[in-house]
Amino acid sequence: MSSLLEAARQCVASAAPEAALEKAHAATAQAHADGNLRLAAEAASVASSAHLALGHGVEAEKLLSEELAKCQAANDKAAQARLLWAKAGMKLALGDGKEVLRLAQEGQDLLRRRSDEDKLQAQLHLMKANAHLAANLPGTQGLGAHAAALQSASEASVLSRRSDDEVGVGEALHVACLIYLLNGLEAAKQIAQEARKEEQPWSSLKASHEAAALLRKLRNQEGEATALLFVAEARLKEGNSLEAEGAGRRALGIFRELRHRRGRQASLTLLSKANLNTFALFELVEEELASLRTQGDVMGQVAALRMLADSYISAKMYGEALSASRKSLQVLKDTDLKETQVRTLLLISQIEELLGREQAALQSAQKAMAAASVDRGLVAEARRAVSRLLARCGKPNEAPNRREALDALNELSAKARKRDAKGFKEVMARLEEISGYTEQDVKQALSGDEDPDRQELVRFLRQNQVQEGSKTQNDGSMVFTGLSHAILYLQFRVTGLAYGPRFRRCYAYGTQDQAGQAYAAAYLRLLSSQEEWGKRMCTQPTLLDSMQHSLNALNAVV
Repeated sequence: MSSLLEAARQCVASAAPEAALEKAHAATAQAHADGNLRLAAEAASVASSAHLALGHGVEAEKLLSEELAKCQAANDKAAQARLLWAKAGMKLALGDGKEVLRLAQEGQDLLRRRSDEDKLQAQLHLMKANAHLAANLPGTQGLGAHAAALQSASEASVLSRRSDDEVGVGEALHVACLIYLLNGLEAAKQIAQEARKEEQPWSSLKASHEAAALLRKLRNQEGEATALLFVAEARLKEGNSLEAEGAGRRALGIFRELRHRRGRQASLTLLSKANLNTFALFELVEEELASLRTQGDVMGQVAALRMLADSYISAKMYGEALSASRKSLQVLKDTDLKETQVRTLLLISQIEELLGREQAALQSAQKAMAAASVDRGLVAEARRAVSRLLARCGKPNEAPNRREALDALNELSAKARKRDAKGFKEVMARLEEISGYTEQDVKQALSGDEDPDRQELVRFLRQNQVQEGSKTQNDGSMVFTGLSHAILYLQFRVTGLAYGPRFRRCYAYGTQDQAGQAYAAAYLRLLSSQEEWGKRMCTQPTLLDSMQHSLNALNAVV
């Protein structure tokens, strides 16, 4: 009789639902004749899967409900739990995530404190994990959907290992793989912390290798390829970029065979971090792009073109980055993906600015602002870009954020007069976010002409630089604090050194490590409008002069 049930399962696996249904019904009838309700429940579960494959959802639910009533009458809790699991699977196929969670929890309650049913408990946990993922349903105790899914999958993994169920362990690993593909490594780690399940297949090289080996054994290609990415991530952490590249390329090959777009994108992203030869990476991305064009995958093309643009930007090949971004905009032209179009226009604006084409950058940003009519965050970002570029082009009064910027400047001046350090930093940070002002505006606001103690004002400004892009290394070695360019030269002006725009080449950064040892560093920008005689020199005079300004960064941190 068990051979009849196994034959039914094989028919389901080989896409022969009619034959599966016939064999499952026969197995169910025989199990009832033998008084084996648990076996009957398993057979009914296979029959319901065959019904679903044939599109007979009503028949599947009716069959399971009838079997469930028989098991309830006999008070066979294990058989009831098996049928509730099957019913949850049917609801999952129909997209009813909430009902899946309810049925799975009911099944778990029936099996509470039964160590002889670890395998079935694990399957119920996996059902809940898939419900959280598929329907994006948040979990209990305030967990997000993916954290709840990972928590359930981790519980399933423990129970499956305890019952020597490799398939169950593989399915739990597969959930972790999906969470990685959907979120990326860093976000997946945060999700694991939220779920209080830090031991995951991506957590170490050993765990990653073990996951890849098991998923390969189970012929789970999606899982195997993702686990190879875990291996690559671990190799990168070790600093072994060559091994990381090898694992990433193998993963990419499998994902391409599967026509798995998200997996291919994850593989290319990993390879871009593996110090892959720039042109080799471009070649891989171009291959991906050609495949996506053939498939007519618009979003895939946009994602690949963005990756290509980012790669070109990293290589400082801004012209090529601009070309890739414009191609992306062309792909989006006849779609209703307005948000993606706006983001692409803002990227184009940034690249054009890197190329020194401020007018073109302004036009792209203005197009983005005109198109960003729904998403508030995008509207604010576009307004900020337009305001900043108008100010740089000498038209600050036309900036959409101009009034807000002037109000902030007045407030900044008041905070400086009161020597209100906390308020000054808050307003300066807000001003940087608003944009739509010039260095001259800042100078007028903080000139100190009417301040009775100019030296005290200078000291105040030095001590309260706006901290742009502060960064703390994970190893705790150094903290980088960006200094405001406008305030840097304002300090010189207040003390009598009125540097003109041509000499403001220093964009300083103060640095200080956690041990309290202070350092100073600065980066300098070339003057694109230098006269011909200056261009022929090895070093521009303004750069030599600006090197001295970096000492101000040291004064700001000591």
